Amino acid sequence: MRLPSPISRLLVQFQPWLLPIAAFAGFVELVGGGWDIQWHLARIPEVFWTPPHIVLYSGASVVIATTGAAFLLPWAGVALPRSFRLATSLAFAGALLQVVAGGFDQWWHATYGADDALSPPHVLLTGAILLAALGILLSLHAMRRQEEAAGRTRAVSWIAQSVAATGVGWALWGLLFVTLSPGFNADDKLLDPFGWSLFVGGAFAMTTPILVFLAGRLVQHRGAATLAAGVQVVGTLTIAGLMGGLDPLVLALSPIFLVPGVLVDLFYKPARGNAPYVAIVLGAIIGQFSFLTGGIVDAMTLPASQPVAFALAYVGGGVAATLLALALGDAADGMAARDRGARPATAS
Repeated sequence: MRLPSPISRLLVQFQPWLLPIAAFAGFVELVGGGWDIQWHLARIPEVFWTPPHIVLYSGASVVIATTGAAFLLPWAGVALPRSFRLATSLAFAGALLQVVAGGFDQWWHATYGADDALSPPHVLLTGAILLAALGILLSLHAMRRQEEAAGRTRAVSWIAQSVAATGVGWALWGLLFVTLSPGFNADDKLLDPFGWSLFVGGAFAMTTPILVFLAGRLVQHRGAATLAAGVQVVGTLTIAGLMGGLDPLVLALSPIFLVPGVLVDLFYKPARGNAPYVAIVLGAIIGQFSFLTGGIVDAMTLPASQPVAFALAYVGGGVAATLLALALGDAADGMAARDRGARPATAS
């Protein structure tokens, strides 16, 4: 099947910009999602068309359009490697699932009014956002490999991929929130209350290490991890400002959250033989930044009550996130290498 010529020409013309736009739109969507979480916690009466929902679904609409266009590129006559086609299919599938989740959420609000975090449409939505964010990140990885093979490098590509890495970390945070935050009030947990708090703390400790190591491992550009951390800081401050709770002290201290990215950019060198061991140590250290995040996770877990126990839980979460990011990078490079008929490249 071949798309009509006018559509094909349009897709080819915008091809270099589709995925970068998707990455930035995806992060706008996640800011809307974070704002929506704060909206729920503030118990503000709502219907479906709240300001956070408008931001969230506006970003989602752009993600659907851009990932859908990237998905259609093979039918516009563009020769693309298998790794790119699979990644864009993943991104577009996640985007379409968000449409389903949006309709489900609208029906849920109309039927039941304001809902708790753990509702079926919220689980479906956050899972779909994570799927789309991962697909965008991997699509940009495949796109940059194509550009490098053609002897081209574009700043917008690695910047967009760094933003996409932040999107994966934030989408993971959202999925953890809607699945775990109601659980600390439940009576049927497999763990005792303290054990459950440690588990929740360790799970949330994964989010910052995974985004900085995805940037460090997949983007492999000087400053990529720091940029990913910086995007996270900007997003967090934006949500606080939208809720009218931007504390000047928090604003002044916020640069400390650039440190995880700086550490990865300075000490993690994927091409070196000791890179996995350095990454594990850094992941354990970066996990400790969970002590500084405060807010929702602190209220759920109370880490100051048992700092040694939570430090160990944060080590576990940080190391697990780091290993997951490195494995994802190896898999992405392996697929790209098979596209060329070569042996898969490794991080070491």
